[in-house]
Amino acid sequence: MNRSVLLLTAIVGVVGSNSLVLSPIAAKVALSLGAESPAGVMTAAALYGLGVAAAALVLAPLADRFGAARSLRVALVLLAVALAASAASNTVFMLCVAQSVAGIGAGVAIPALYTLAAQIAPKGQEARVIGTVLTGWTLSMVGGVTLSAYVADFFGWQYVYGGLCFAVFAVLVPLARMDLPKQLASQSATSPLTALKVDGIVPALVAVALLGLGFYGVYNYLGAHLEVNLNRPVRDAGILTLLYGLGFAGAMAFDGILDRIPVVRGLAGIFALLTGFYLVLIWASSSYMLLLLIIPAWGILEHLGLNLTVGWLTRLDPAQRGAIMGLNSAVMYLSVFVATLVYRPGFTTYGLAICGLISAGLSLFAVVYVLQSRRKTAVPTAVV
Repeated sequence: MNRSVLLLTAIVGVVGSNSLVLSPIAAKVALSLGAESPAGVMTAAALYGLGVAAAALVLAPLADRFGAARSLRVALVLLAVALAASAASNTVFMLCVAQSVAGIGAGVAIPALYTLAAQIAPKGQEARVIGTVLTGWTLSMVGGVTLSAYVADFFGWQYVYGGLCFAVFAVLVPLARMDLPKQLASQSATSPLTALKVDGIVPALVAVALLGLGFYGVYNYLGAHLEVNLNRPVRDAGILTLLYGLGFAGAMAFDGILDRIPVVRGLAGIFALLTGFYLVLIWASSSYMLLLLIIPAWGILEHLGLNLTVGWLTRLDPAQRGAIMGLNSAVMYLSVFVATLVYRPGFTTYGLAICGLISAGLSLFAVVYVLQSRRKTAVPTAVV
């Protein structure tokens, strides 16, 4: 496999670890920092998502002018500083500030990573390469989040963020030496406004939002559910995340097929299956063993949905790929922010089952929406 693809995959794993790690260790962090509940600590996750969204809108388009590789290097330095500050936090407020800054770094890094993946992919193999890079999220779950749950349990949550800081510097060294594409996609300024004028982008972004809201509305409260409602230790959340990650990685077997199927039809199918999954989750949420059985299927479906939405967006306008992928990250991480806040009252009152019900409704709406969008909006011919 191409060394550049492997490096980008590893970087996705490191960046993704921070965006996912707080949920399974929220109970430990809350106890250490004197928060009223694990759900209160998740405010830091919401602010991280808001930081990603803001940076993806304002700063990610700069990759079209200065190059995605250069943008990625600067973003990772900022992320490392924010992770060090997270490890040193002694109040919830300090953690929220540090995670907001981490969000800014990730908001530039993630669009740059997806842009680089599209740039280095051979023609006709975009979904395969993007799918491989997306499996970095599996690394973040299997190697990052799962390990972090054990580290938090036995050593303390501060070591989790300290380890992530070290991991960022570990990938920065080979990134500085790697010969990545340096071409500038655009000689003129791009922005969210110019990207929003691209034909087909609005339905694609709505699909991203619905995918993100459904996922994070459940995932962000999964760790707290196990701790508070099922009386399970933090490490059990790590096992669930491990199984999700294995499902996410296993979906790579289908990435080649995605290059040949209509993206809208494929997304409609994935959202239909997600609707079914969330309905099953309502029934399974009262049993840890049932959750263990169904969680790998969630990983498979999320991988395929993410690959299809990213592939759709990267093909719309290569000259504005940085701005477009910035919008993608902004929408996805606004979903983190919105889902964390909107789902919280329901989770606090009714538990994880109501979160599954809301996500099922969103996924069902997504099925109808993406099918209607095919009739109203142009979609790249390579994926129709």
